[in-house]
Parts: sequence; structure tokens; C-alpha cells
Amino acid sequence: MKHKKLFITFIVFFSIIVVLATFLMIWFWGDSYEDFKDFRQELEIPGLDDGAVPQGIANYSADYTYTDEDGNKKTVKQEYIFISAYMKSGPSRIYVTGKESGYIGYVTMSEPDGKTYSGHCGGIAINGYTLWVTSDDTVFVAKRSSDRYTNIAAEIIAKAPDKGSVKFTASFNANCNASFCFYYDAPSSSSDKLYVGEFYRPGDYETSSTHHVTAPDGNINRAFMYEYSVNTGSSNTYGLNTLADTDINVSVPKIDKIYSMPDEIQGFARTSAGAVLSQSWGLANSNIYYYDWEAIADTSSSYKSLTGSNFKYEGVSKNGIPYTATTMNVYFIDDTKLWRSYSIPSMSEGLCTIGDRVYVLFESASYKYKLFVRQQLENIYSFIPRKR
Repeated sequence: MKHKKLFITFIVFFSIIVVLATFLMIWFWGDSYEDFKDFRQELEIPGLDDGAVPQGIANYSADYTYTDEDGNKKTVKQEYIFISAYMKSGPSRIYVTGKESGYIGYVTMSEPDGKTYSGHCGGIAINGYTLWVTSDDTVFVAKRSSDRYTNIAAEIIAKAPDKGSVKFTASFNANCNASFCFYYDAPSSSSDKLYVGEFYRPGDYETSSTHHVTAPDGNINRAFMYEYSVNTGSSNTYGLNTLADTDINVSVPKIDKIYSMPDEIQGFARTSAGAVLSQSWGLANSNIYYYDWEAIADTSSSYKSLTGSNFKYEGVSKNGIPYTATTMNVYFIDDTKLWRSYSIPSMSEGLCTIGDRVYVLFESASYKYKLFVRQQLENIYSFIPRKR
């Protein structure tokens, strides 16, 4: 009888081991990611060995001077890549790497009051003149600290090799739980835009109930993204057009349009023809969605008709009364405008564009997640969005 019990115990234990091993094999090697074949490996993600958790990505084009093998100095135009990341411990960072130069270094940040910034820094956007970083319900803004630098992008590039620091010169209420941002460099500089959007997940990352609206496809979108017009004037505090109304208590950027989005969006990019969303949560596969931008722009509803009231700017009042926008339209990003979707490895984050390619950042190889994910992606990847 004793031997029989031992045998049964062994069989049960062995079965558990087999089931667990089978599960792990399927988990780590059971997905082929067919859509990911359209993606190309790009630059290595910096900071992973430092304990960085990458969040946002932005690019800026500038001259890069180097010395060739013959000792001659040469200057080429290169794309500098800026990656925002929160750290395992210590201040958050902006890492800088170049397509020609390779890794350059990083800078830390401080808030307008001088306090060291250690926030989530979910999104980053830069157009040279202005740096925007999103964190929770705030958009932080930085301009160059002195005439020594051409602009804030040049200042970050110059300070990165020495692990320097830059200071935010202003901040404003994002009117949402700002999770990502994107600078759109339009063909006409007068049409450049900044987009600031939020992430929604029930129970973990809630959004205002006024952001929960039914889209044309019948689904409920629960997140907003705002469009701002970029202003490169040297005296402009935020690098964005501000509310022109008089008698308001504070000058803040003017929201031109609202975009209603699906849940769990980590990044946004606008191309010449379309809009790209990065959707991910946890260990499940990420999704990249490619939408018809013209179709998005053609369908809108008034904010008031959707919510029953005018849009309210948080923290802004006029003559002591909360300030509202009487005319504000909401545009829908939903399945009725979807051209194509891509199923790719987990934990896609921010997006940026270089030419006709969209660059995708991942956090799967960070210290926080790398032991659990199927694919530990240590590089940025890019692809050319196609309708089919």
C-alpha cells in the first residue's frame, strides 16, 4: 500500500511538471507573429541595463559631424532619437541615440520649481524649439536654457554625453490622464500639431465619464486625445497657441479638436495619409492599428451633444466662473475607419515617424518585465503602414 501511494504521488507530481512545461513551451514559443514580418529591426533601445522602462519616443533631424578614418571631418544629416523612461530608482531620463552616431547618452529633468522629476514620462515630443513630456494629468514643457544652445533639442544632445540635466520651463493641465504625445511635422509649418492622449483600462486606469462616448461602430470609446496648434514664437510659453479669450485667470494652450479613441492606447502617430495607434496591456500581444485620417476628419459630433454640457478647461476660470468652450467637436477613431491591424509582440509603447516609416518602441526587455514576456525586444522596430 505504501509503495502504491508513493507511485500515485509520483504520477501526480510528474503530471504537474509536464503540464507546466507544456504551458511554458506554448507561452514562450507558441506564437509566430506573422504580422511582425513586416517590421524591421532598428536601433538598440538604450538604458535597459540601467533599469530604464522605456515609454515615449520622438525624433529630431540635425547635423552630425564626425571624423572619418582618414582624419577628415564630415557632416551629415541624421535623425536623433529621444526616448523617455522612468527608472527602477532615481530620476526619470531622456536617452539620446542617433541613426549615424549610435548611443550618445542621457539627461535627467527637473520641474519648473526645481524639484527633480521622477514621473512616469509616458510620452515625449520635440520639434527643436519645444520639448513636451506627458505625465499623469500634466504636460511638462521645456525651452532652451540659454543662447548657448540653438534650441532645446540641441541642448539635450549637447548635455547627454555628460549625463546632464534640463529644466522644464512650464507645465499645464492636460485635461486628461496624459499617457502619450506626438508632434506632427506638417508639410506647411503653420499647420504643425501636437497630440496629447490618455490610456484607459477599467479598474487600473480610469478616465473621466465625460470621455466615455459611443463611436460610429457601436463600441464605447473611453479615452480622449487632444489636438493643439504648434507655435514656434520665442516668447510663447508652451510652444502652442493659447486661449485668446480675455479675463481668464491663466493662459493655457487652446485645444482645437478632440479625438475619441479605443481603450489601452500607448502611442499615436500621424502619417501623411493615416493615423497609427499602439495598443497594449500586460503580456498579451500588442496591436498596431492603421486608420484612414481623412475619414476620421470627416466625421464629428459636438462635445455638448455627446455629453450634455460644454467642454471644461480644468483650472481655468473667467471672472470667477469655470471656463468652458462653447464650440468643441469630437472626432472618432474607430473600426469604421480602420485600414489594417497588426498583431505583434507584447508591450508596444510610443510611436514616432521618420519619412514613410513608423517607429515602435517596446518596454518588454526592461528589468520589470523581461522574465515573463515571450519576446524580449531590445530594439526599436519600424514598418511602413499599408492598407492591406
